[in-house]
Amino acid sequence: MKILIIHNSYSQQGGEESVVAFQQKLLEENGHQVNLYSRDYDEMKKWWFGRIGGFFSTVFNPRSIKDLRRIIRVFQPEVAILHNLFPIISPAIIPFLKKNNIRTVQILHNYRLLCPIGTFFTNGQICEKCIGKGREWHCLINRCNGGSFFQSLSYTFRHLIVRKFGYFKSVEKFIALSHFQKTKLVSNGFDDSKIAVIPNSFFSTITETIPFENRTYIGFVGRLSREKGILDFIHLASLMPDVEFRVAGKKSSFIANAFIPENIKFEGFLGVTQLKDFYSNAKVIVFPSRWYEGFPMTLLEAFSCMTPVIVYNLSVMPEIVEDGKEGFVVEVGDTQKIREKIACLLTDEKTWTKLSENSRNKYLTTYSVQSYYHKFMLVISKNSNY
Repeated sequence: MKILIIHNSYSQQGGEESVVAFQQKLLEENGHQVNLYSRDYDEMKKWWFGRIGGFFSTVFNPRSIKDLRRIIRVFQPEVAILHNLFPIISPAIIPFLKKNNIRTVQILHNYRLLCPIGTFFTNGQICEKCIGKGREWHCLINRCNGGSFFQSLSYTFRHLIVRKFGYFKSVEKFIALSHFQKTKLVSNGFDDSKIAVIPNSFFSTITETIPFENRTYIGFVGRLSREKGILDFIHLASLMPDVEFRVAGKKSSFIANAFIPENIKFEGFLGVTQLKDFYSNAKVIVFPSRWYEGFPMTLLEAFSCMTPVIVYNLSVMPEIVEDGKEGFVVEVGDTQKIREKIACLLTDEKTWTKLSENSRNKYLTTYSVQSYYHKFMLVISKNSNY
């Protein structure tokens, strides 16, 4: 099958870029011809209008149409896999692809079809105002993107116009990453029959497991920001001064003024091999995310290294981590309960071993590469009813 993957990459490479690379490699290894059409957020730095131009390119970018017209003529794809289209590529390509008889499948990495900034998180808390009365104007009123008035206005208008133009109505199939995400879409007017649920996966090399007694610390992996719960993790470390805590992630200005206890160590950004070692040597990964995650790869990466995870009872997290099976699920903000669970895992080798084995088994079955590929092909194949 000839497959066109389309993605507008971010200025900072993240989870979406990893999924795009994973998809391309997986499809090519299974004999498909893949063409990746990618444009970079940093292109706007070269534009005369700068970020102002991003508003117009979101609504319609003639270069994207021109590029795709050439690709269709030469490559002749059967299906287009859409990832991020903002702010340069533009969702205006969707009706164009349909007009050229190219089936389209949209991967929903976040909640941007309902929320202008895609996170349902603003001013330190979950917010769903943009799916209610007033819709996108709340993004401007609350300055949801954390920037200037003009930036908020840009997010508001581009989301409003794209929704009014109905670009995404031309999408043949949507792939949600969780049942939670699908429920949000269906409850806000999206057609249930057009949305398939396929959790993320990734390539992982199975290596020798680090035993219980050699795992020495409590780990955190991710962006050091409020929505990711880094402040909760720091507070947790202060509650357990005799336990070693470590953080894998680029240090940010957000925690510059936070009190950092002596038992917490910041490892900084880690490469693939280093990160795998980080997971493998952790007794447990604490993932105290406070927003509606799309599908956090941190959880799967921990599972593949046989490392239990503790998460909040929010959005997709309890779908991935079953309480008492691959780790524990606690209520949002309950660091005392997390402390109790950690204390248990530090001393109870039998419980830890059970959770550890369950984690690896879940990765190898529910989230395996083979399972992902099978479901993915069912969705993108012609006349699919999946």
